[in-house]
Amino acid sequence: MNVVVISLFLGGLALCIRTGVSLLWALAFGLLCFSGQAFRQGFRPREIIALWGRGVRTIGDILKIFVLIGMLTAVWRSAGTIPYIIHHCLPWVDPAHFHLWVFLLCSLLSLLLGTSFGTVSTLGVVFMLLARTAGLDPLMTAGAVMSGIYVGDRSSPVSSSAALVCALTGTSIYDNVRLMWRTSLLPFFLVCLAYVLFPSARVESLPYMDGLFADGLAPDARALLPAVFMLVPLLLRWDVKKIMSCSIIAGCVVSLTVRQMAPAALLRCLVYGYEPPAGMEMLAGGGLLSMVQVAGIVLLTSAYAGLLEATGLLDGLSALGRCLALRLGAFRTTVLAGLPVAAVSCNQTLGIMLTSQLCAPLWRDRKKMVLPLENGIVLLAAVIPWSIAGSVPCAIMGVGPECLPYAFYLYVVPLTDMLRRH
Repeated sequence: MNVVVISLFLGGLALCIRTGVSLLWALAFGLLCFSGQAFRQGFRPREIIALWGRGVRTIGDILKIFVLIGMLTAVWRSAGTIPYIIHHCLPWVDPAHFHLWVFLLCSLLSLLLGTSFGTVSTLGVVFMLLARTAGLDPLMTAGAVMSGIYVGDRSSPVSSSAALVCALTGTSIYDNVRLMWRTSLLPFFLVCLAYVLFPSARVESLPYMDGLFADGLAPDARALLPAVFMLVPLLLRWDVKKIMSCSIIAGCVVSLTVRQMAPAALLRCLVYGYEPPAGMEMLAGGGLLSMVQVAGIVLLTSAYAGLLEATGLLDGLSALGRCLALRLGAFRTTVLAGLPVAAVSCNQTLGIMLTSQLCAPLWRDRKKMVLPLENGIVLLAAVIPWSIAGSVPCAIMGVGPECLPYAFYLYVVPLTDMLRRH
């Protein structure tokens, strides 16, 4: 019967993916299936609801962080912080090593924002425009962008995926970030070397891009205040929610005073996302509503945890995982198990949640799951062409999955970490 229930859940996922319907419907259907199995095994409705709550209580903080991330990514746009950073970073780009600089600057912005989609929709779009105008390889450029945007998605203290992994493993975000950098310094260097040495067309100069954000760029350095109010508390190791709150408040002040936004317009921006002037559509996005689907996925999937444990639905798969772990080790088994999970779920968040639930029995210390989740699932979900983590950035840049082989960071980090495991 367990096989039937899991098959129904996977069938619902496949149907939603096939028809383009929101994954939330498939997850709600899965919750219904798993709850039905629990009822069939003798659990009363009150006990089933308690099992839902057991999992949901573990991710209370992550839902608050999602709310703050939505407002943060909107206000950094409205305050002119993102266009100001892009405007002043472009002159650094050395045409002779264009793809290296694409990777480095996308890494920098993604570390500040903690979001891959926010980085690709702003700086990534600019670099694609530069590459196409200069006659540089768009696939190589898109691959370098993909590499850079996932540096922050994996290693930034304000990343939603990093916060999710912390919630699932009961670890500290600062300890995790330090661990992420310790395990990725060599891969980061190798990726930089690859973008320097990989054969590609080179140009002596880049197109003149001054005035790209002419009407949307804050005229002075006050646009950087939200970034300052992010970086200083980070160095002091404040709580991440307080850090983001400080940055949001600073962004609101800049938006109201420097950008002369009306309070009603700012409130709408925080909820619905930033609506830029005509000609700067690349800056649109953010807002509370942009996080609704991700928050819904986390909320519904977290409710599975107690049900799956109580009903033993994953016992067969967990037994298979333990057999593989005896040969390959828990780290490699978790990473390899996460690939089909991410491929089926088509979503980075859902892939992290389900892999964590499936492979938890392999780890005596749940805190040690951080590395396979961050170095494996977070990155490898983006190399699956039909996954949201890979397909959405590609669509934003106007390229196909042909660029993914050039996204070296997504492969090098998990491969180097798997090779050094015994």
